[in-house]
Amino acid sequence: MIHRELLIRHFNPTLKERDLRSPLTVGNGDFAFTADITGLQTFADDHSAGGAPLLTMASAFWHTAPDGDGHFAADTDITYTDYERPDRMVRYPTECKKGEEESYDRLRQNPHRYNLVRLSLLLDGRKVRPDEINAVRQELDLYTGVLRSCFKLEGREVSIETAVGDGLSLGVSIEARLLKDRLSVLAEFPYASPERDGGVFDRPEAHTTEVLSFETTKGHSKMCLKRNMDRDVYGVCISGQTGIKEAGDHSFTLSAAESAGAAYWFSMSFAAEGLEPAEYSFRQIREASGKRFYLFWNRGAMIDVLESADKRAEELERRLILSMYLTFVQCTATLPPQETGLTCNSWYGKFHLEMHPLHTAWLALYGRGDLLEKSLDFYVQNLREAVELARSNGFDGARWPKMTGPDAANSPSVIAPLLIWQQPHIIYMLGLLRAARYSEKRCEVAVEDERTFLERYREVIEKTADFMADYALYDEADGHYHLPAPMYSVQEKGDPKVINDAPFELGYWRFGLKLAYDMLSPISAVKEKWLEVSEKMAAPEIKDGLLPAYRGCDDTFTALNIDHPSMVFAEALFDTDTDRSVLRATLGRIEEAWDFDSLWGWDFAVLAMAYARLGMYGKAFDMLLRVTGKNSYAASGNNYQADRRDLPLYLPGNGALLLAMTAMRNAPGWYIETEGIMEYPF
Repeated sequence: MIHRELLIRHFNPTLKERDLRSPLTVGNGDFAFTADITGLQTFADDHSAGGAPLLTMASAFWHTAPDGDGHFAADTDITYTDYERPDRMVRYPTECKKGEEESYDRLRQNPHRYNLVRLSLLLDGRKVRPDEINAVRQELDLYTGVLRSCFKLEGREVSIETAVGDGLSLGVSIEARLLKDRLSVLAEFPYASPERDGGVFDRPEAHTTEVLSFETTKGHSKMCLKRNMDRDVYGVCISGQTGIKEAGDHSFTLSAAESAGAAYWFSMSFAAEGLEPAEYSFRQIREASGKRFYLFWNRGAMIDVLESADKRAEELERRLILSMYLTFVQCTATLPPQETGLTCNSWYGKFHLEMHPLHTAWLALYGRGDLLEKSLDFYVQNLREAVELARSNGFDGARWPKMTGPDAANSPSVIAPLLIWQQPHIIYMLGLLRAARYSEKRCEVAVEDERTFLERYREVIEKTADFMADYALYDEADGHYHLPAPMYSVQEKGDPKVINDAPFELGYWRFGLKLAYDMLSPISAVKEKWLEVSEKMAAPEIKDGLLPAYRGCDDTFTALNIDHPSMVFAEALFDTDTDRSVLRATLGRIEEAWDFDSLWGWDFAVLAMAYARLGMYGKAFDMLLRVTGKNSYAASGNNYQADRRDLPLYLPGNGALLLAMTAMRNAPGWYIETEGIMEYPF
């Protein structure tokens, strides 16, 4: 039996000095606060310049900036590019036409997530400097989600606790017996920005911060604010055992009330327009955090590899535990996660649907399927938009965009509109949930019957499968369905006008349509077309005993040997009928010829699953733990992408690692103890 609390706390991230790459995040899936060694965001400028930024973000808060004429992104039009398929002309928002640069960028950048507030520690009314702090002892208690930051300032002890409660609430407790009268916290509200740091502080005229009410009673203060940025409005409640004073148009200082003892506390909560922010005490927030994480760690599955003889076992277990924590606090919102979660903006805060299962699919197989299912409602709520996207090029069903926001709009991009491998994802994720809840090997107790579960997503499955079946093109000459150009494969390299029949996409179409057919057969009259297309999907081409990047590609391992080696990914995620000797040879050629520095964090996990499928477990673990810049994990546990400033963390790497272990849990040569983890079902 795994002693969960002991195992989890063994890997509490602990910092004894500043680590700009590894700020620590507290959160609840919908709301997160990322802090430096002060437990606040005092050194945000340093982190922005040389590491991971420090933001306060909520999944549901988005901003749209107007142009100079007061128009918003939805009012903007751009010229689409025509492409020729064998059966029709199709149009996609790919090229940025001359004279349309501003409109193109506005559609990409709006709506965007943003930084809600920055909290900084002040000494005598000024921000504390890094060189004034020493004797740092900061620890994130993974078991309760509470961050404790201790340090000395002018030789005197300061202790700060930071936690996220229910909803959109943050609590801070400060204990500084000898410095209490000189310490305060500055709360600054920025104007929203689509860029990585989510906000700017040099545009005070662009937004307003209105004090709606302020009351103080016996050392307890409460202030309610209304924040207005263009047409986007949100409310803020600041309360606690603290004094509150305005410090500028968009800033306030929070200091110990006269009646406070050695410690004082405050909380901040946020709410969308029309809702009133809730008021919480720090004790309520800390208790809510503890309860949340107790349930998270103890109700689902756990994995322990520490007894393995392999010297890498300790590091692997650290990555596993921290990845569970990070994907919980950053990727379990009611919207799909962006690739940097709720830490900072990547691609303007928009999420990439092709990454959705790489963030969160693991939850289904670790007995935490309800956390995955929270974000699946996005597909239900935006089905109409997906149907319109398919219809815009004359296809049946629903086509899901690659890069999008809460409106499910298809963001313009040189690549995104031509990517198709995200189409079966919703079917795949629902298939995992179905297996985890209703199969003989289930790892989760279902709270509803299977029919009710499937009925909820029936139309989404139907429309998604309809598009896939209609998108595939039948060739009477060979009697098979093909995936024709224009398209980008997973690899996102090459000429989309010639890319066709990429191996992963062919396999995923075959698998996804069959899975849709099998899932809906018990509850409705399914379309035989799905099964026909699945059974008649073309097999991937084999050249010289190897799988090429796509049909007709002659330079896969010379000119296109960068980025995702996706020609073997189908075998990783679902069993195919491709000759195993071809798969082994292709994996061997990848090892010889591929530029592994160009792989992304999740590639290593998926490649490991491909090796595991072939029973090559030694190779699988070597790949999973391969030492490269983009397969690196910071002290915080965040996978990061070498020195890319735009991706100081990369959560698909964390999520894919956890998914890979379901395919490697019975690996010979490793002692892997699991409780409740379902073996990978496909």
